[in-house]
Amino acid sequence: MATKVKKTDGPDVSIVIAAWQAEVFLVRSIENALGQEGVTVEVIVVDDASTDDTFGVARAMADRDGRVTALRLPENAGPSGARNAALAHARGTWIAVLDADDRMVPRRLQRMIALAEKVGDEGRAVDIVLGNLAEVDETGQPLSDEPFITDPDAPVRLSAERFVAGNLRVVGGHNLGYLKPLVRRAFIEREGIAYDTDLRNGEDFHLVLCCLLAGANVWFSPDPDYLYTRRKGSVSSVSTIDHLNALIRSETDMLVHPALTPELRELLDKRRRGLIDLRTTETVLQALRARRIGRARAALTARPRAAVLVLRQLSEGLWRRLLRA
Repeated sequence: MATKVKKTDGPDVSIVIAAWQAEVFLVRSIENALGQEGVTVEVIVVDDASTDDTFGVARAMADRDGRVTALRLPENAGPSGARNAALAHARGTWIAVLDADDRMVPRRLQRMIALAEKVGDEGRAVDIVLGNLAEVDETGQPLSDEPFITDPDAPVRLSAERFVAGNLRVVGGHNLGYLKPLVRRAFIEREGIAYDTDLRNGEDFHLVLCCLLAGANVWFSPDPDYLYTRRKGSVSSVSTIDHLNALIRSETDMLVHPALTPELRELLDKRRRGLIDLRTTETVLQALRARRIGRARAALTARPRAAVLVLRQLSEGLWRRLLRA
């Protein structure tokens, strides 16, 4: 028998969609959000100053269904800024994040809320549920037979240390930071937590970490019911030096947070050093593409430990070219 979600004055879930240049797939993601079963929803779409007809599509969907709100930013603010704009309009007990080119299975949100109610209690309510995901291509076909996160395979509470430890692989890792959170709205409003608008990627990781440092009760759900689209050229699949600089600055600032334990500070610093290595790798690869050998050599001389990442990236690029040949 399906679990019924407790009713409140507002909808059970506010589903926020930050949309940039998303006109070709936005209808599908909005309809998918509206089709969530077992919960009441509102869908808040924020057009992040797109140059295509993203806002026109969102507005047309809002005209058709009163559960949809279409907002438009005058200037591009990135996913963090767009999501913050949506958070300011959210009325749901919970807030769910859905990327504009992704989808969810029909009862994903109901199951996540049911988990929160099962493992929480009056003295320790669950504030965030991180749902597992399945990777799909642009046509919706699965890219793997396994879920994105394979361990643990049962619901588990995540400490800040365990969460950061699950985000140490900065290249090619199936990190916990990729998971889209379901967040209790009352918690982030009470703690004054929002997305870091300096970040253009890694923003969900930082939001969850800030919540953990504020005392959030965070749980992981192993069900791979978020369909994550691996799309060429998407922001989440591209690391630019500017994006990495913002991540490194944010994580450097985080190292002085008063709530850090010695173990957590060590884990965060290890992750920060990995990001610096990745930045060096990107600098070297850009220099090699521009045939600036001296610049590539200087970057590696300054950060020799990044050489392993450089070699891995070069070998993967060569392998892809051989497969296309």
